[in-house]
Amino acid sequence: MATGGGVDGNPARRQFGELLREHRVKRGATQRQLADLSTISVRAIRDLEAGRASRPRRDTVRLIAAGLRLRGRELTSFEAAALRARGGVEIDLVPDLDAVPPPSGLDALVGRDAEVSALLDLLGAGGSRLVAVTGLPGVGKTRLVVEVAGRLHESGSARVLWDAATARPDGAAGRLRLLVHSALARDGDGEGLEPLAELVGDRELLLVLDGHEPGWPDPDRALTLLHRCRRLRLLRTTREPLDIPGERVVALPPLDRPDAVRLLTRLAGQVSPMRTSPGQAARSAPALAELADRLDGLPGALEAAASWLLVHRPEEVLDLVRADPLAVTADRLPDLRGALARALSAVDGPAVGGRAVDGDRAALDALAAADGDWTARDAARLADVPPVACAHLVRRLRLLGLVRPVGGDRFRVLDLARAATAALLPVGLPLAGVRDS
Repeated sequence: MATGGGVDGNPARRQFGELLREHRVKRGATQRQLADLSTISVRAIRDLEAGRASRPRRDTVRLIAAGLRLRGRELTSFEAAALRARGGVEIDLVPDLDAVPPPSGLDALVGRDAEVSALLDLLGAGGSRLVAVTGLPGVGKTRLVVEVAGRLHESGSARVLWDAATARPDGAAGRLRLLVHSALARDGDGEGLEPLAELVGDRELLLVLDGHEPGWPDPDRALTLLHRCRRLRLLRTTREPLDIPGERVVALPPLDRPDAVRLLTRLAGQVSPMRTSPGQAARSAPALAELADRLDGLPGALEAAASWLLVHRPEEVLDLVRADPLAVTADRLPDLRGALARALSAVDGPAVGGRAVDGDRAALDALAAADGDWTARDAARLADVPPVACAHLVRRLRLLGLVRPVGGDRFRVLDLARAATAALLPVGLPLAGVRDS
């Protein structure tokens, strides 16, 4: 007698059926309605939910997922559950390693020569096999990694597999995403780890994990994969560093001032070419320079500001940015305000050198109120924090993207970080009201 679900006793099939039913009920659809939406028969849906269907076909799963309008993580988990129901992750998910190369950059990369060179060195022979590029939304993590991965791929020094969180569910990129998710996800069972390790083998290969959620991948599984595949390197983009032993973290800063002004000027010419006569360009130059400053040289924020030039003069866009820069950038960078808020809430950390750092929020407030930029030594004096503890604080602020280098050993708090807290207090950073999330 069968127990707990499907008559074949396969737990994986029962789990897929339960997940299918859960999504269907969540969307308020009957089996008949889902059949109409997905063009799958009612009987097939009934058998899948009951665990009686022996091997849910890929096309069937794809049509049902479309009928349920699954997206993002829900879609990935649904497809992974279907694979388990078919008896495990299949080694032929990505039969051709050349089928998922890095994407091509659509425009010239501005102001990142040093970062490109540093990443190429880190990923070169004898370098690090685990590298994370961190930074706020819009700082250009993906564009930088596209450049680096493209150079490695074109030079033939390493094959590149590009796993993007935004990959379409069909095609080679979608199959790779599914395989990697099954191998490395925290909430999965790791079934894909063995097939992925066999697929990579002893090849000189760079696996790029782009745009995944913070806290992904599972550290233990990532390390296991690297131990199994001795010539594999992992390069990932992420908003926050993950505590993986041996990982090298590259905290990507915004563009420095000359490059930011150059990028914004170029974008302005592309958006409003009718306004780029020599005289108009000269008159607009001061406004564009101040825009670049107030938006901290964040490339995505500069692109957002440039899009407003379709309807406003640069001076008018500058007035909008002075009033609320995060409102101006919201269309292009909808996650920026939330990312800044999360970074601010993460300022408090554990004790450093035996000393509790409850004053870190007040220290950041003091640095934000400082006139201009400062060094780590200046910061210790301004915030009344011991030099060693202050150095740890400034490093954490760099990793969180709340401060930026402005030349030499000098830093400053991002204006956008100040703007993110303007709704709470009009002056400085209202960190006294923010706790760890």
